[in-house]
Amino acid sequence: MRVMDNGIRRYQLILGAMFAVAIAIYLSVVHLTGIESEVVNGYLPYADELMNGSIPKMEYPPFALAFIVLPRLFVSAPFAYEAAFAVMAFVFFMIGLLVVAKLAKRYYQNQHFAMLVYTALMLLMLPFVLDRYDIFPAILTLLSFYCLVTKKYTWAFVLLSIAAMTKLYPAMLFPIYLIPFIFNRDWSNVMKGAGMFVATAFLIVLPFFLLDSDAVFHFLSYHMDRPMQIESTAASFVALLSLLGLTNYDVVFSFGSDNMVGPLPDAVAPFLTPLMLTASVAVYALYAYWLSKSREGGLDSENNRMVLLGGAAVLTILAFIVFGKVLSSQYIIWIIPFVVFMMMTSIDHTSKKYILMLSIAAIALTQLNFAVNLGISGGGAGITDAGMMIVLARNLVLIVLFAYIVKTCTESIRKRPWRSKPADERYQKI
Repeated sequence: MRVMDNGIRRYQLILGAMFAVAIAIYLSVVHLTGIESEVVNGYLPYADELMNGSIPKMEYPPFALAFIVLPRLFVSAPFAYEAAFAVMAFVFFMIGLLVVAKLAKRYYQNQHFAMLVYTALMLLMLPFVLDRYDIFPAILTLLSFYCLVTKKYTWAFVLLSIAAMTKLYPAMLFPIYLIPFIFNRDWSNVMKGAGMFVATAFLIVLPFFLLDSDAVFHFLSYHMDRPMQIESTAASFVALLSLLGLTNYDVVFSFGSDNMVGPLPDAVAPFLTPLMLTASVAVYALYAYWLSKSREGGLDSENNRMVLLGGAAVLTILAFIVFGKVLSSQYIIWIIPFVVFMMMTSIDHTSKKYILMLSIAAIALTQLNFAVNLGISGGGAGITDAGMMIVLARNLVLIVLFAYIVKTCTESIRKRPWRSKPADERYQKI
């Protein structure tokens, strides 16, 4: 066992070194070419404002400031701040790598393969990992998920709340965490979990609220007022209709992104948030249905529960991404930890292969979209019909991934899944 653990640690160091080299290359390219940085142009001004004694009005929940201001405590020059931010992202990448290895070991999966998949997907999203702060809520959510499956429930809900106060999307997983407890009529853990989630959010918000109540809740009104973002699923379908000559639209820059405006986009945009919430509720209902049917069919095993839990988590995040009115490229980072988790459950090899292939395709098209629509076209009005078809292709891949995971989880409650070894008796229901 000691030899095996040493081998895992050595592999972690190798993957960590590879990621560190990729970071160094990225920072060198940015520095030498003068490429604009969201970290420098977007986050550093917020950090400076906080250092000068004011609570900035941001589009992010208040705990995001912890990650935005931390590098600023040590450096103030723009490139130094960007490099320090990248170091912080590397630390969180390594935390994710360690958690992935632990999850793979717990479910009798190949730890080397799990860590390799995690590293490869993060490397494919490297510019967004380093130039956005989305890796921080993603890894906080992964840590929370690990605590959930290892029965450290208090920490699971505390970390999920911290993640939601960093980026809003983890809050959509809160019902997914509660449903198994409700299903088992474990009202004590329902109340404890809900209480810890709410209490943690309250404690995070309270000091900001006392200092500047308007600034702390600015992110809520900011997102409610946003128009349809150009990369959103709805926008990509409007672009297709425009290409066919059935409608028209304009692209304007507002709310920190390129957005689609026009008669049809303006008419559709108000319905997208309700659509996203409806899709999320549908996932919750589907998850409860899966749990019920698996118990009725005598398939309520640890393996099946993890398939369903992982699938429900991915679907919830995909519902937020696919059906909302905003879909920024960095959002794809959110699904990486849960895609890797699904690779470690007892679904069959074919399902694992297609889920991974679809995820890689979504990332590749996201990078192509970024290169073509921002790098070549310059964004805004420069985005071409061809560029929008890349966005449409990416969004269609995400829809197919959503449908395929629904299919995979539904099939898992109809037949006994393949498993590498018998489930360990010490694994209990969550």
